[in-house]
Amino acid sequence: MPIRTRQRPARTATTAATVLLLAPTGRTALTYAGTALLLLLALAAALALGAAYASHPAHRTAARHTLHLLLRLAPWYPDRPQ
Repeated sequence: MPIRTRQRPARTATTAATVLLLAPTGRTALTYAGTALLLLLALAAALALGAAYASHPAHRTAARHTLHLLLRLAPWYPDRPQ
């Protein structure tokens, strides 16, 4: 059975190039990247807590699915969690 690789969207490179072109210095680009990473981590933490402690089963399922979609952005995260 062939190994399926996940296709990265072409807009990822376009977005990265746009941010780097709009940033006047490399330091500003790193600041943007760091801020985006912190926001992504905060969102993942909020969704993980929502998935764990939501009062309604539908809310837990929705939070877990959204967290899964968010974590799929990470290259080391498998497509289908075990």
